[in-house]
Amino acid sequence: MKYGFFDNDNREYVITRPDVPAPWTNYLGTEKFCTVISHNAGGYSFYNSPEHNRVTKFRPNASFDRPGHYVYLRDDETGDYWSISWQPVAKSLDEASYEVRHGLSYSKFKCEYNGITATKTLFVPKGEDAEVWDVVIKNTSDKPRTISTFSFVEFSFSHIQSDNQNHQMSLYSAGTEYKDGVLEYDLYYNTNEQEGFYYLASTFDPDSYDGQRDNFLGLYRDEANPIAVEQGKCSNSAQTCYNHCGSLHKQFVIQPDEEVRFAYILGIGKGNGEKLRTKYQDLANVDAAFAGIKAHWDERCNKFQVKSPNQGLDTMINTWTLYQAETCVVWSRFASFIEVGGRTGLGYRDTAQDAISVPHSNPEMTRKRLVDLLRGQVKAGYGLHLFDPDWFDPEKADVKPSKSPTVVPTPSDEDKIHGIEDTCSDDHLWIVPTICKYVMETGEESFFDEQIPYADGGNASVYDHMKAALDFSAQYVGNTGICKGLRADWNDCLNLGGGESSMVSFLHYWALQEFIDLAKYLGKNDDVDTYTTMAEGVRQACETHLWDDEGGWYIRGLTKDGDKIGTAQQTEGRIHLESNTLAVLSGAVSQERGERAMDSVDEHLYSPYGLHLNSPSFSTPNDDIGFVTRVYQGVKENGAIFSHPNPWAWVAEAKLGRGDKAMKFYDALNPYNQNEMIEKRIAEPYSYVQFVMGRDHQDHGRANHPWLTGTSGWAYFAVTNFILGVSLGFEGLNIDPCIPTDWPGFEVTRQWRGATFNITVQNPDNVSKGVKSITLNGVAIEGAIPTQADGSVHDVVVVMG
Repeated sequence: MKYGFFDNDNREYVITRPDVPAPWTNYLGTEKFCTVISHNAGGYSFYNSPEHNRVTKFRPNASFDRPGHYVYLRDDETGDYWSISWQPVAKSLDEASYEVRHGLSYSKFKCEYNGITATKTLFVPKGEDAEVWDVVIKNTSDKPRTISTFSFVEFSFSHIQSDNQNHQMSLYSAGTEYKDGVLEYDLYYNTNEQEGFYYLASTFDPDSYDGQRDNFLGLYRDEANPIAVEQGKCSNSAQTCYNHCGSLHKQFVIQPDEEVRFAYILGIGKGNGEKLRTKYQDLANVDAAFAGIKAHWDERCNKFQVKSPNQGLDTMINTWTLYQAETCVVWSRFASFIEVGGRTGLGYRDTAQDAISVPHSNPEMTRKRLVDLLRGQVKAGYGLHLFDPDWFDPEKADVKPSKSPTVVPTPSDEDKIHGIEDTCSDDHLWIVPTICKYVMETGEESFFDEQIPYADGGNASVYDHMKAALDFSAQYVGNTGICKGLRADWNDCLNLGGGESSMVSFLHYWALQEFIDLAKYLGKNDDVDTYTTMAEGVRQACETHLWDDEGGWYIRGLTKDGDKIGTAQQTEGRIHLESNTLAVLSGAVSQERGERAMDSVDEHLYSPYGLHLNSPSFSTPNDDIGFVTRVYQGVKENGAIFSHPNPWAWVAEAKLGRGDKAMKFYDALNPYNQNEMIEKRIAEPYSYVQFVMGRDHQDHGRANHPWLTGTSGWAYFAVTNFILGVSLGFEGLNIDPCIPTDWPGFEVTRQWRGATFNITVQNPDNVSKGVKSITLNGVAIEGAIPTQADGSVHDVVVVMG
């Protein structure tokens, strides 16, 4: 069944049926103020942290996504009322029509009902800690209409999300006050004038208002039938204590074919409501702010654009996959309709991998995240989960609750520095290739010399931080020379303890290769020798101890007792995705074994919805392997299609030169290709999800946990760098595609260091891989394309063969 379509010209997904089987969400905001909003305007806002600076309330895990950011309309002659978004009033779809356009950092809602057409566009302007609701109401009937509009948001009990759920004092710690079109909400004990003061303002002069939720909704009612809307006016309530909301009401008389336009502004900061109300009363400023958001994303997306024979690939790479990856870099993992702010922070491995995909589109945030992660590394070389990056920022180390209760106080070293028993064995390694890719993109070689403190004291250069990461993995190996699994590796449910992780050893080898290339470029020959020797030891250990010849694949690891995990002789968890894809991606294995391993992946792990993480699923608990053996079969880490490592398989096949296989695996996971099978997928067709139910579960094919997944960054990185083959090295821009044999070619526009490269790839011999010639502005060139003058435009022609 189809619920909508991709509008590529406007970079929007258009929902034509609002009764989709789950909330389809979007992210508004690119800086500090963020709103997570559904296609029915359910959702919540926060400032910086969804846990500690919650602006509006949201009830998660319900069968409907409420409350939200609603605008109600009422026909004051008949008393009939509805909402511009289908929910919460939910007029019959036989009587009313609805359309939702999720764009890049905005969502536009449209309703046509009983001779009234109304639109509501929600977005967060650049440079503002506020969300604008641009509302237009048009009378399409043949008589004058008297229409009232009512806004509604429910303010958070407390700045702390957990208090919304279980802290009764939150009912008595805040209040609302109304003045001149601004309803201000104050967490009274807060002395910080930015955080803890929330407001809803309107560009019109309200006829009535409500700051008390229960007055607006009424007894034994909810958002579907609020008493204020039913009666046609608010109660003018504003006081301390109880549940608080923001509703501003205005009545309009609208002539036939006439429209009225106004805006609501939801934001934070004492006094900001009055300022932004005045600013946006000039609706030209609303238009300019919206144009700024459009320009922001056009500028980012235009850094890399592709035109290929695969429309789904073009749509996702040109817009949605980059957008999702940027969302993950900015907002990390804890602000969605699944993770609703009960905890926040930067997962070390997640952030390091997210950042590898966006140095071209968002170098500033990439750099910030790298510094955050480096500050979260200890001298021993491993990384800490950054529950709050301020913990590791010396400039903020003196922040105390007395100054602002919305900032987490700095913990003691004992609280934030954990030991080996709590260390993830892979976290620290991901940062090495990401740092390299950042410098390749920006040319900021001085970054390697920048001094950054360790979390447990002392400073080191970025270069030495990278060495510490590599050295840690070399030190913590088992009897076979394979890296220890420690608390867990990338798979949080594979808890090997004293066992060994093949995935981490292959990851170690990849990170070593990236670092060796860097050391060569910097002329650090001693380090080249040292780490080349280390890499060769890793490679030999992997080939000696990890290959399962009977199965034709690489095992997943060993338990603390030396039992192998993932062999042909086993009946559960015989083959695993991570070890085999990273074996090839890392470059540690031969072409022959790489092809055999990936053929096994295709045979045993492939499905039309993507590649399974392992198969068959575990059904017998085994704590030497980990919690994965206790997860339901076909779910998450136990036999599901875990999306994040799927792109590793695309890279592996591209490195093997098998473009048809790479595209087969890409197409299976691509949400675009499931747009007409939503009854199976359930989740959004424009967003990658954390996992898809595996074949060992009755809901095989159902997609779960959209948006905040490392899949998006890796999908973007894999397609652009390896399938399309437009990648960077320290010497310049490289072009080495691996595409399906039936592609006659493709085109890419790539911006790099201020220059634009219009790349045309021709495939006259229908090969998957191999480059016969490259010309730059008609002149043959060998090797990498060097940097070009800022503002220059260049034509590049690549002939494969």
